[in-house]
Amino acid sequence: MALSGRTVDARRRDCISGRASMNALLGFGVSGPHGARWFAEKKLTRLIAQAIDGGVRDFDTAPFYGDAQLRLGRALRSIGAREILVSTKTGTRRAGLRAVKDFSANAIRADVEGSLKGLGREFLDTLYLHGPAPAEIDAALPVLRALQAEGTVRRIGVCGEGAALDHALASGFDAIMGVFNVIDRRHEGVFSRARARGVQTVAIAPLAQGAFAKQSAPRSASDAWRLARATMRGGARSKSNAEKKASEALSAVESLSPSGAALAFVLQGGLASLALTTTSNAAHLAEALAAIKHSLDVETMARLTALALDPAGRRS
Repeated sequence: MALSGRTVDARRRDCISGRASMNALLGFGVSGPHGARWFAEKKLTRLIAQAIDGGVRDFDTAPFYGDAQLRLGRALRSIGAREILVSTKTGTRRAGLRAVKDFSANAIRADVEGSLKGLGREFLDTLYLHGPAPAEIDAALPVLRALQAEGTVRRIGVCGEGAALDHALASGFDAIMGVFNVIDRRHEGVFSRARARGVQTVAIAPLAQGAFAKQSAPRSASDAWRLARATMRGGARSKSNAEKKASEALSAVESLSPSGAALAFVLQGGLASLALTTTSNAAHLAEALAAIKHSLDVETMARLTALALDPAGRRS
């Protein structure tokens, strides 16, 4: 499963700078149910292999996601995948049902040590601070720079919202990760500034947490997990006017499912250099992989661009 031709690092540099094209690369997030004991590890390995076969070379995970790191590492070794880029996160851990924040130097080093061991890697391609405040970014920066100097971490980034991403950009981080999709483009400004500076911009929730997927009764534990997540995040409700309009526009795109069209919009929008999708369903992953190869015309891009909510992300 080696990537022929130019190296994946070269492809990433071109994507960030815009030299190769304005299209983003597609990455896969190993998170949520993937790290849960009730989710079959063999099924996850098959999903990862399917993603790699479809051209995915970037995988993202975190200690917060249960056994996700350990399972990702085992899957990549069993598949024999080469030239794969792996990012993970630090600073947020799960304590029972609570999320606990700790961006101290000791906690970050402990996370990195655990990630390297779990993933079975000698270094981390990118390490993100997971949901920090600006002050926590400042406090963590010295140890992040030290880890880079030691060769343990190649690139550093921030996964967060608003002010944290602006602060990361001003502080010289290599990558920023935030929500970006067809209706929620609150990070449009900081993504644009980051791309102009050659900083990687990673779009998460490119499918708006499944807002455009066909709704049906859960038929598996992972389906139930997605429904529970949507409920906690306000997704289990009647669709807003904006979501209804977006669903109609996305459904009108030929040759792609509404979710595939939503992903194609993010991939081709010019602001994200990497779009991270995740799923526990092979058919849904196939839809995402199809979006890589599909080119939306100028008129379709314009119609979808007009669907954006205001910068605060409020739903009408």
